[in-house]
Amino acid sequence: MPVTSQPTDQPYGQVLSDEKALERVFRASYAKWVADAKGRLGPDAASAAPRVVSKAFHLAWQDRARIRSQDELDAFIGAQIHHQSARELSRRASVHRLEKNENVSQKDIHHDAKEMTVDEAWERLQHTLQGSVAPEAARQRASTARHGAAEHVKDLAKERKWGPFILIGVVGAAIAIGGIWYINKAGETRAITNALAAQDVRAYNTGIGQAANVTLDDGTVVHLAPDTKLTVPKQFNIGIRAVKIDGAANFEVTQAQDKPFEVRVGDAAVLAHGTVFTVRKYPDENIVVVSVKQGSVDVRLGDSVSAIPTGKTVAAANGALRDATAEETQEATTWADGNVSIVGHNLRFGLVALKRWYGLDVHVQDTTLLSRSVFIVAPLNSPKEAISSVEKSAGVHFTYIGDNMAFEDTVRGRGGRRR
Repeated sequence: MPVTSQPTDQPYGQVLSDEKALERVFRASYAKWVADAKGRLGPDAASAAPRVVSKAFHLAWQDRARIRSQDELDAFIGAQIHHQSARELSRRASVHRLEKNENVSQKDIHHDAKEMTVDEAWERLQHTLQGSVAPEAARQRASTARHGAAEHVKDLAKERKWGPFILIGVVGAAIAIGGIWYINKAGETRAITNALAAQDVRAYNTGIGQAANVTLDDGTVVHLAPDTKLTVPKQFNIGIRAVKIDGAANFEVTQAQDKPFEVRVGDAAVLAHGTVFTVRKYPDENIVVVSVKQGSVDVRLGDSVSAIPTGKTVAAANGALRDATAEETQEATTWADGNVSIVGHNLRFGLVALKRWYGLDVHVQDTTLLSRSVFIVAPLNSPKEAISSVEKSAGVHFTYIGDNMAFEDTVRGRGGRRR
C-alpha cells in the first residue's frame, strides 16, 4: 500500500439496502446462479440448486452491511454457492453411506420434486428472512408428521412385555455410563484434532492489510483480521462444529445448535454457544488472548476448563490462564471495531504491526532505533495516522531511501525526504 494513498474514511455502502433491492438483484441473477450451482452439484444433485442459491442470498442479506459494490456481491454469492454446493454433496454422500451400511431408506434423502421458478424461490427466501418456515418445508414437515403419527399408532397397537428387558438395561447403563462418557469426550477431542489436520479442510486466508468476513454453514459469522488463517474441517456442522485460527478473529456464534462451537487457537480451545468473542494468537506471539463481548465461553487448557464471562479478557501461555493486561486486551480486540492499538512495545514490533495491519513495509537502517518504545493508535483504514503515531512516540520521521519507505531519527536523520 503506497503511503501517499489517502485513507478510505467513507462509511460502508450497501448494495442490498432493503428487501426491494434484494429482490431486484435476486430476480435479475437467479437463472445465472442456478446454472452455476447446477454445474457444481452435478446431474445427480442438480435439483438442489435453487435451495443453494436461496441460501447464498440469505447469507448475503445477513452480511449486507459490508457488501459495498455489485462486484463484491457477486464474489460473495459465488463463494457461498461453492461452499453450499460442497455441503449439499457431502450431506448426500453421508446419507448414501448410512443407506448402504445402516439400512436408512432413500426417503430420508431430501429430493426436490421439480425445479423452483424464480417466483417460488423468492417466496421461499422471503419466508426465511422473516424467520418462518418456507412453504415447501411446511408441506414436507406436515407430511412427515402425519406419517410419524400413523407409525406411532401402529406401534401402540402391538402388545409388548418390556419389564425384564428394562431392568437389565437400567443396570447395564448405570455400570457403563461413566466410562462411556469419558471415552466419548476423549474420542470427540481426537476427532476434532484429526479433522482440523486433514488434507480436505477448507482454508480461508487474509493477506497483509486485508480483512474478510466468512459465514459458516451453521450461520456463525467470523470476522478475520489481516494475516489470518481460518481452518474449517470438511465435516463442519455434520458431526463436528469446530474451527482453528492462526492470527486473530472475532466470532458471532449462532445459538441454534445443541453442540458447542469450538475454536482451536494456539494450545487453547474456546467453547461457546450463542456469544460474541475475539481470539488472537499469531505465529510470532507467545500468548493466546480470548476476550468475551457477549455471553460467556469456556477456555480449555489441557484438562483444565475455565468459564469466562461477558467483559472479561484472559491470556493463556505455557498451560496457564491469567487475566490479560489492559495493553494485551486493547491489542487483541480494538481491530474488530476498526482501530489498531499497539501499546508497550518497541519499534521492531511496531514495524511488524505496520506491515500486518496496513501493508506498509517500512525499513530502519539505524538498528539502534529498533529498541525505542512505540505506540500505534489509529483507524485500520488510515495508514497516514498510523505512521504519524509511530513518528510521535518513537522520535522518528517517515521518509524514502531510494524506493524504500523508512524511518530515520528526527535528530540525526537529515538525508531523507520528510513526508
